[in-house]
Amino acid sequence: MFITVAVAVPSVEPLTYAVPVDMEDAVELGKRVEVPLGRKRVTGYVIELLNGSDLKNVRDIIDVVDNEPLFDEKALHFYSWVAAYYLYPLGITLKHILPGGIDRKNLSWIAITPEGLACPPDRFAGRRKLILEEARKRPEGLSLKELASLFSDTAIAVQVRFLERAGMVAISEKPGRAAVSRKMETFIVGRPEIPPLSTLTERERLLFDAITAGSPPTVVLSDLKTRFPRAHTMLKSLERKEFISLRKREIYRRRPRTLDIGPTNRLLELNEDQREALTRIQESLAARRFAPILLHGVTGSGKTEVYLRAIETVLADGGGAMCLVPEIALTPQLITRMGDFFDDRSIAVLHSGLSPSVKFDEWRRIRRGEPHIVIGARSAVFAPLKDIRLIIVDEEYDGSYKQENRLPYNARDLAIVRAHHESATVILGAATPDIQSFFNTQERNYLYLSLPKRVEDRPLPKVSVIDMKKEKELRGTLPVLSIPLERAMEETLSAGKQTILFLNRRGFTTFLLCRICGYVFRCRNCSVAMKHHLSSQSLRCHYCGYSIKALPLCPGCGSSSIRSYGVGTEKVAEEIESRFPTARVARLDRDAISSQASHEKILASFDGGKIDILIGTQMVAKGHDFPNVVLVGVISADTSLAMPDFRASERTFQLLTQVAGRGGRGEHPGAVIIQTFNPDHYAVIHARSHDYLGFFNEELALRRTMGYPPFSRLVNIRISGSDREAVMALAARLGLLARRLAAEPGSGVVVLGPAEAPVALMQGRHRWQILLKGPSGDRLRSIAKTMENSVAGTKASIFIDVDPLTFL
Repeated sequence: MFITVAVAVPSVEPLTYAVPVDMEDAVELGKRVEVPLGRKRVTGYVIELLNGSDLKNVRDIIDVVDNEPLFDEKALHFYSWVAAYYLYPLGITLKHILPGGIDRKNLSWIAITPEGLACPPDRFAGRRKLILEEARKRPEGLSLKELASLFSDTAIAVQVRFLERAGMVAISEKPGRAAVSRKMETFIVGRPEIPPLSTLTERERLLFDAITAGSPPTVVLSDLKTRFPRAHTMLKSLERKEFISLRKREIYRRRPRTLDIGPTNRLLELNEDQREALTRIQESLAARRFAPILLHGVTGSGKTEVYLRAIETVLADGGGAMCLVPEIALTPQLITRMGDFFDDRSIAVLHSGLSPSVKFDEWRRIRRGEPHIVIGARSAVFAPLKDIRLIIVDEEYDGSYKQENRLPYNARDLAIVRAHHESATVILGAATPDIQSFFNTQERNYLYLSLPKRVEDRPLPKVSVIDMKKEKELRGTLPVLSIPLERAMEETLSAGKQTILFLNRRGFTTFLLCRICGYVFRCRNCSVAMKHHLSSQSLRCHYCGYSIKALPLCPGCGSSSIRSYGVGTEKVAEEIESRFPTARVARLDRDAISSQASHEKILASFDGGKIDILIGTQMVAKGHDFPNVVLVGVISADTSLAMPDFRASERTFQLLTQVAGRGGRGEHPGAVIIQTFNPDHYAVIHARSHDYLGFFNEELALRRTMGYPPFSRLVNIRISGSDREAVMALAARLGLLARRLAAEPGSGVVVLGPAEAPVALMQGRHRWQILLKGPSGDRLRSIAKTMENSVAGTKASIFIDVDPLTFL
């Protein structure tokens, strides 16, 4: 028997291995196996079973890792498509898709040789002598990691290699343990036919009565030990006397209970638009064929109610449903709503905020067909859910669905692809649909469904735009809060209602600058200004995490004239607490929260009315439903407009519309105040009037003129390395190659660049990029692949981003 194995090693195609006879029954598609690769042993994934092979000297697999497959043939077909589309090695793609922490980590094992045992003690000195002495004490050997720990020296491998070349020690690979594995528990079963109780001591009798008190007569060992701390000896006696038997079973580690956030136990009667949308969705579900649907509903229009009923339809017919949200922050509220109407055991959750062990167990629950609903962020699109009938992508426009590093996939796009593979219905839901998605309803076979009104005919919030140029002229300096926003906040507090303030920046200020010489505190690893964080009195880079203490004097000229420019959430919070000392203020951004639990706690407190003013970044801008919020303030609408990206206007319109939609979702009407230096920008104008179609038409005309998506496809080639000259040389060579390939007849490909990336240095690596633009995605990927294949042996590397969303 032979198998094809995908290994998680760059530039290595799937390989053929032989299966020893004693392992044939254990090998299945979708299981992991340990295989030899050169001198190493690596973990691979079985992707094909073969009856024979024409290859010679095929090596045997070493071990079968899994008791059950992690994916089936249908899922593998989807995963293989993903790898091919994004030009990513299949083995590494599978490694990224599957739960983390499940692979064995092989150990470098050091054992003393006969020559080492016979070596005179004084032949070596220093660290080498100490290593040999330790190896003599441990003839069975020890790991390099353990040796490094003993000597507190992470660079000890250099000395070990020296001793290996001298023949004193031998280094081999030994299989280690995975960080995550199945969890087993011991339970005790009382035998149905028991010997005479007279053979038991009084304490054994009490213990046996506790074991057999339930029906069936079983008890978990850990529970029993809390009641009988010295039960171990008595249990052995009871087992020996055949009163009980001890057994093991697998148990799941479940996600921590989610705090209830948002409206609960509420199933509104659908309005006419919702009923019409649900009917059309149910027709698509009944047809059991691929059906892409755009559900375009204004904020507060009740899209979630439609989702719930569509899922209910799927479950009633025995199918599975998947619901994706762009941020982990949105899962608690969705879980709360789902938990009100579906059995919690039928729901699985997958996102990066879960521990590796919980993700591993959730994955296997899904694979075994136990839950029928999967909720999660972007990685949940890969879940091995059986019989998928419906995939929902909420807030489908959101850029968080795109992973920017490693495997650079877009979960929104892959949801559509997976629905096609599964002959399923996919619903793209949004108040501000992606330009491409709305375009697809006009030019492609996407069904368009509209929810133009809020539930219960509640009005959309009134939006006011404040020109901050006039505010600065009026007050002589640029304030954090305009006079209208400050007054509105006072009125909201007096009325006992809540306010959300939105700012798309973290930290205390945007940056610190010396007013004498112009020195800007920049990250030593990245070419970006560092952000000032007041709470820790530090400057921090938000790209690589490098931080330093805030300095009182300028490193450039020694002046103390260091001033802050811009404003972040921390500075806004300080300003609000100073201006409204009795208000209960909280921040919601990635600097203010340390874990998923702290994030949920802030949202639950806000939902429970324990916070008056919530200040946040994009985490507050979408998806949340807080009925007591009547005021939303946008501190600066200009941040996203200034981004070096052709989608900057679209993102600004979406953010403004989404954050505005957090207001007035209860019984009281809402108000939105947008502060900006660009009140006449078309994105701001259309956001003020809640006019998506007007914005779409204006933006589409610009895209058509410039030849950007949806009128073209894009692939971005990023060249990076620690040697700037090598990066520039490779970028120039790849630019020439790309232009030669693009010049072929009928190509239609335009090559932009090479150019230095807007963030030219990140984490110590210099960055350049080349953008490929053309009508055919296949042609662009073919050129990108040829460029990648030409890079071997250089000091720089390239990263291919198919369908990029950012260009920083």
